Amino acid sequence: MRIAKNNQAGFTIVELLVVIVVIGILAAITAISYSGISKQAVIASMKSDIASSIRSLKLYNTEYSSYPTTLTNNCPSVPLADDKYCLKTSGNNQLIGYTGTSKSFYLMIKNNTICYDAADDSELTINEDCIAQYIAIDNQIWMARNLNVGTMLPNGATLPQNNGTIEKWCYDNLESNCTAYGGLYNWNEAMKYVTTPGSQGICPAGSHIPTDDEWKTLEIYLGMAPTQADATGWRGTDQSTQLKTGYLNILLGGFRGDSTNYVSMSANTYLLTSSRSGSYPLYRRFTTNGTINRSGDSNSAGFSLRCIKN
Repeated sequence: MRIAKNNQAGFTIVELLVVIVVIGILAAITAISYSGISKQAVIASMKSDIASSIRSLKLYNTEYSSYPTTLTNNCPSVPLADDKYCLKTSGNNQLIGYTGTSKSFYLMIKNNTICYDAADDSELTINEDCIAQYIAIDNQIWMARNLNVGTMLPNGATLPQNNGTIEKWCYDNLESNCTAYGGLYNWNEAMKYVTTPGSQGICPAGSHIPTDDEWKTLEIYLGMAPTQADATGWRGTDQSTQLKTGYLNILLGGFRGDSTNYVSMSANTYLLTSSRSGSYPLYRRFTTNGTINRSGDSNSAGFSLRCIKN
């Protein structure tokens, strides 16, 4: 009796390795696809929670002519408590930020390391962007603090250069002052050496350096007469006070003057616009009084910057 030989060859080590590699690639693609789908589901739920929270806040404002200035357990408690307007989140979503005034609010929802806020429609992660709050004022969305990006120049005598690196001054050459009050920027540096009003400049993606007209829109919303808003010099009544003690929490962090020195901490601040009057950029100046100065000033001084959403 003859025994038939099995001539069927087995897999070589190389072939087995190839199969293992292919299986690994397919598993990675599957994991990435699942992760992407899962992440999109989380983002969709966060957007839905943001939208429903905004609706609740607007309904509260319609009934009481004010947004809630205080939430207790995610429910409006000041100026009037009303639990039918509680802000609700789903799944693992958490309300992590709410700031309200009678006319504006800021709202952020977080899920693990993903954040969404009421002023943004793009994903934010836990970094400087995630905590960069935005304030909704009427139809405008402003950053809630002065911009602080770039490399600190060694002293007030050193000028920024058009070298592709964002450069800033910090009051008294202390980085801690930039952290507290924001960087001080030369107008050309802030604009990235273009002159078009409304340019993004050094502002984060999706925002830009406010124009003179956008500042006037805000000032008029806060009660300044249109004729006053169009004027130069000191204008208005209490609009500066409103912006310092409420709405934008503008701090008097001083500025870097033309003579290379730092001036007027706690007494003055200038905020950039992206507009010009003739050859001079237009600014807004705030002091301890209630009015706001609108004027053209130096291209070389170092002033603060508050970005606005597109």
